[in-house]
Amino acid sequence: MISDIEFALSEHNFQFAYKDLQKINLYIKRILLLNTRFNLISNSNSNFNSILNLHVIDSLLGLSTVKEINPSEVLDVGSGAGFPGIILAIFDSSRKYYLLERSKKKSTFLKMIKLELDLENVKILEYEIEKEKKKYEFITIRAFRNMNEYALILKNLLKGGGLIMAYKGKFDRINLEVNQIKNLFSKIEVKSLNSKLRVDRNLVLLYR
Repeated sequence: MISDIEFALSEHNFQFAYKDLQKINLYIKRILLLNTRFNLISNSNSNFNSILNLHVIDSLLGLSTVKEINPSEVLDVGSGAGFPGIILAIFDSSRKYYLLERSKKKSTFLKMIKLELDLENVKILEYEIEKEKKKYEFITIRAFRNMNEYALILKNLLKGGGLIMAYKGKFDRINLEVNQIKNLFSKIEVKSLNSKLRVDRNLVLLYR
């Protein structure tokens, strides 16, 4: 399985150490083992290669943007099973990642993974987003919901000059969503992700 991870990372030109491969391998195995108990991901994608490509590699597609902006801390909203927060934290260990997840089941899983993978740069926040008072330079969200459902709430958690990085799908759908929230932000940028994945992926950057 580690060889599959190494191939997938190399195919996308990601830099990694062997310990990263070990952590990803263990992480995926834990998801497969505990998915039914914690309701982490869709059962239709609950096999090793699907998790590797549709979740791990997809999450890593945003890493270069995080490093380019270079915030001191990142808030990952609605982390679920840990995508993208856990993955970004593994490959970006010098940066602090806060993973906000309201579900007790999923946050319990995240706490287990944090300990097992020894992710000292990760902190799990188990409550509703409305209860968060801290301001952040950089917020990530990987959700299937329309951006207008969460744009204003997340904007209010941004520091001045901060940004939200939303993982999104097809470009034509993004345009419709962007038109609904364009007046909330000083700048909106859509970055097409050139990946080997067989799905359309884009990042939407929303600047306060």
